[in-house]
Amino acid sequence: MLVFIDESEWPKPSALGGYTVWAAVALQPQLSKTFSREIFNLERKFWRISEPHEFEIKGRKLLNRRALTSPKKMEFIEEVLSLCKRYQLLAFAVGMHQLGEPMLTCFGTEESRIFRVYHYLLERVEAMMQENYPDDMATVLLDSGGIKTDKRRAIAFGNFLYGHEAGKRMQRIVETPFFVDSTLTPGIQIADLFAYALAQQNLGRKEAKLREIYDRIRELEWRSNRVDVEYPMRGFKFIELPERLAKEEENQ
Repeated sequence: MLVFIDESEWPKPSALGGYTVWAAVALQPQLSKTFSREIFNLERKFWRISEPHEFEIKGRKLLNRRALTSPKKMEFIEEVLSLCKRYQLLAFAVGMHQLGEPMLTCFGTEESRIFRVYHYLLERVEAMMQENYPDDMATVLLDSGGIKTDKRRAIAFGNFLYGHEAGKRMQRIVETPFFVDSTLTPGIQIADLFAYALAQQNLGRKEAKLREIYDRIRELEWRSNRVDVEYPMRGFKFIELPERLAKEEENQ
């Protein structure tokens, strides 16, 4: 199983007290080539490009307030989401506030945040693999942020799998992540789109079209089928929701 992960944060660049969502999409490897080809065909149809790298699906570009008023962009998003559903992509996400101080000794603030994300995100991927693909392994692909950033995230990834009790129990995740160029990797672009939509919805944006897209993404959320536990695991976990959203949920 291929698991593509990307992040959306607000404000950007990162600021203490900001909000971040890391989203992951899981795609069966045997479907990856045809999925990528169909994504490119959609991009060529809507944006008249000749090479895949000439257009990149980005949540900030396609789901900002002005973009939501563009019929062309909304039709493109609709077709992308329909394609994701047809190829049975499974969605995962973790949302949280930026940490004001390290949560783990010997780790800086950024490393602590990444470590925490891996904990919540990978435990869901592991559960999906154990339930749905027990004979396979999940390969994690991350958007490259440069040599230093990639090294830092790879170290945090390894530290989690080898040094944390939850990580040690994971048997269906390849121990080393791969870093890829998002402009050439449709799976990363879809993860970016999902992360942005989920983050903006959680931050309280009210546009009806954004809510519709949010609901479409939630339809792709992985959900455990276990009947031996009271609360089966789901693919999304939002921690420390922004205060105004938390109040809204309490009143529902």
